[in-house]
Amino acid sequence: LFILALVSSAGASLLIGATGAGQQVREREAEARQIDIAQRLIRQDIAALSARAIQPDDGFSPAANLIGEAPRGEDPFLTFVRGGWINPGRLESRGSLQSVAYSLRQGQLVREVALRPDATRSTPTISRVLLEDVRAVEIGFFRGGDRSEFWRGDVLQNRSILPDIIELGMTFEDDTTLRLAAITGGRS
Repeated sequence: LFILALVSSAGASLLIGATGAGQQVREREAEARQIDIAQRLIRQDIAALSARAIQPDDGFSPAANLIGEAPRGEDPFLTFVRGGWINPGRLESRGSLQSVAYSLRQGQLVREVALRPDATRSTPTISRVLLEDVRAVEIGFFRGGDRSEFWRGDVLQNRSILPDIIELGMTFEDDTTLRLAAITGGRS
């Protein structure tokens, strides 16, 4: 009877350990899936980047085709128009372009998409949290052999060219980093 109790106790311990390990595996899979989806969306957005300018919703600022800089507060740090929003059979009364903005809000990397490029404050938008526990975001723009941490494609000043590559680096609260670079679409 004593031996049976020992074997049962050991079996229960193994079962509890296996259950805990299974939970850790599921948590890691969820984290990996979230990172995979985020990097895929970011790369697809940048690859579909359009040279078309965005008219700011204030009605006064000059139009720009790409605005990007290191995050300051919760305002978007990267804003542009992307193409490729499919509309099979033109079922919806809309074009294929969307305004896309990325921002860092309370430790969350947020992707916000507007229904049309020249969005007003009443234009429907969809926000999606791509990553959580993000402490900092770095951004870089490459054109030729030069790198810049700021980009404004001002169409009125004849500076509507786009970078060749956009690089993003995210540092998480646990000090891990995610770096990705994507070749831009719409380049001339």
